[in-house]
Amino acid sequence: MAFEQMRKLAVSSKIFTQINGLKDDDKQAVSVFLNRFRMGGDIELIPLQGASDYLLALPKQDLALVLKLVGNVYLTMWVGGRQQAVAWADMHRCEINSRTRSVQVYEVSTRAQEKEDKQKPSLFEALTDEQLFSIGLPEERLAVVRAVTDESGLVGIQAQLPERVYEMLTWFVQGESWDRIVEAYREDVEDQKAMPATESGLLDSGHFRIVESEEELRDIMDKPLAQWRVFLHPSQRQLVDRRWHGAARITGGAGTGKTVVALHRAKHLVELPDWTEKDRLFFTTFTRNLSVDIEAQLRTIVSREHMKRITVLNIDAWLATFLRQHGCAKSIVYPGKAESVYERAWRAAMIMKPMDLEFSDEFYRDEWEEVVLPQHCHSAKDYMFAPRNGRGVALTRMQRKAIWPIFEEMRMQLNLHDALTVEDASEVAIELIRKTYPNGLFRAVICDEIQDFRPDTLRLLRALTADISKEDPFKEGDLFLVGDAHQRIYARPISFSSCGIEIRGRSRKLRVNYRTTDEIRRVAETVYVGKTVDDMEGGEDEKTGYASLRHGPDPIVHKAESAHEECEWILSEIEALLKSDRGYTESDICITVRTNEQLALYESLLSGRIHIRRISRDSADDPELPGIRISTMHRIKGLEYKVVFVAGMNRGTFPLELTDKEDRDQTSLKQHRRAEEALYYVACSRAADVLFLSCGGIPSEFIPAE
Repeated sequence: MAFEQMRKLAVSSKIFTQINGLKDDDKQAVSVFLNRFRMGGDIELIPLQGASDYLLALPKQDLALVLKLVGNVYLTMWVGGRQQAVAWADMHRCEINSRTRSVQVYEVSTRAQEKEDKQKPSLFEALTDEQLFSIGLPEERLAVVRAVTDESGLVGIQAQLPERVYEMLTWFVQGESWDRIVEAYREDVEDQKAMPATESGLLDSGHFRIVESEEELRDIMDKPLAQWRVFLHPSQRQLVDRRWHGAARITGGAGTGKTVVALHRAKHLVELPDWTEKDRLFFTTFTRNLSVDIEAQLRTIVSREHMKRITVLNIDAWLATFLRQHGCAKSIVYPGKAESVYERAWRAAMIMKPMDLEFSDEFYRDEWEEVVLPQHCHSAKDYMFAPRNGRGVALTRMQRKAIWPIFEEMRMQLNLHDALTVEDASEVAIELIRKTYPNGLFRAVICDEIQDFRPDTLRLLRALTADISKEDPFKEGDLFLVGDAHQRIYARPISFSSCGIEIRGRSRKLRVNYRTTDEIRRVAETVYVGKTVDDMEGGEDEKTGYASLRHGPDPIVHKAESAHEECEWILSEIEALLKSDRGYTESDICITVRTNEQLALYESLLSGRIHIRRISRDSADDPELPGIRISTMHRIKGLEYKVVFVAGMNRGTFPLELTDKEDRDQTSLKQHRRAEEALYYVACSRAADVLFLSCGGIPSEFIPAE
């Protein structure tokens, strides 16, 4: 068929969701129809009466598709039964805003307009009419917006506003400055991929996707569950497509789409026209399980051929492999189990502890892990002049001299076992890379959960790829770092610049939570009320993200006397969820606990009553597999579920009470507390729709007041 006969088609995110609810034969009918329509097939379109001039198509009997022609593009708006399709068209307007030129869809309310309450000020009284119109508010909606006096009122009129307008008004209510809101919108509009243009208006990439090929349409229709694969909010899209002239950093609270941006950035880079056969991209993260999940997600958006250009591995696994391949016979060892090489070496080193100093054993351990290893002190002189910022206890030169033999002995013990700490292993790798691969090993490195990286691994990342801010001619690549300091559960605060990574002018923050309801977001953030968190560049960050655009029930709190009683309650709630009309399946529900011991206990109490599936450390969680998920809080980091039970929130268990609390200094105790708060934030923010918080004993201080 001639190219001139083809029609330009855009699939909407709304229809994307509706297709998922159709029967298989109806899905097939819609898919066949859309492809035939796009290819220029002779198809009857029935005009519908109304201000929006919709067109009705009938893929099969009693299955209707609502279309809208905007310029040279047909927008798919709604799919379902014919009567319902006509009713939807009567209730919704689709038009091009005269101010912003954007295509807007919103509900035309048939209810009587509420009169403005003169006793209460309008929530938007600080904004002029012109300011409201400038972000795309339809003039006919002005009175409705002016009548809003509180946040619940804004939620109540959500359907009556274009989604982008509702989003920006929500930003304003949550404390964002109007100038920043307008600036963000202007940045989106100026990005042609974020707001692609038709002959008469702009399409929001978060709601519409112009289909470029039959293969793309087939892929969209075959896998309609994961909307993130297809639709990116304009603020996300511009971060993906931007030509960053150096290392870039993307931050944002849980649910703001940071990982989605990182995944699409990888796809964007390996599909660049100038990507050669020698070019490689490294996608890394801190933990093994996260890298497993990321690789599975990448394979849903990147072709098999392009995946050959990408290496996905957690940083420690990559480091061990690299050293082994380059002749280093030493193994990398980690602190942890009592009989590990690391812990046996430390016990042997503590024999060198000076008897005339009254520091605790834990003090020496912290000194080793927080001063000696990060700063690569290999001699007494190195240690003598090493900064000890934040350690809390000052040391004289004589005291440092007396302490140094402990650390010297530790390295000797490790050497006897042909072992290296990860910090020293990173130092060896960096030297190897600089000598052998002066331009780095990869054209680009993308790193998720960057807040959990140690200084040595940050320096390793810098060595792995060239700093393109210093290159001429410019070739897109370098570092793309994604994270959130509020979710730091492993590493201590550190600034990028101190590790040789310069991001000034190339840092952006995602500000809207698209995953969780606002009710869940508020509860998740309670541990940070009145507190600040470092911004990974020497400053402080107060906000974890702004309000979610979604709303739902308040999180449910239950206090049981025992774990057995708590599990009986969990079972009853799960049964009710699965029987409800909300369509939840087993794989939509996850139970998470703080420790591995709790995991074994709760798994044993629930098994046999319901189908339980423990989330593997070695493979991605396949939503197609049946079973209620159960996991520790560390394992579900980076995942999301419609329903989450944060269970076993007992005093002493969560936050976890330290057995050696008396031996730790205030800095160490503060860091432990922050890590536990971050785990609470991570666990709660995995829930999209419903959150349950429970204990089986004395309640934790983290359990909200009922």
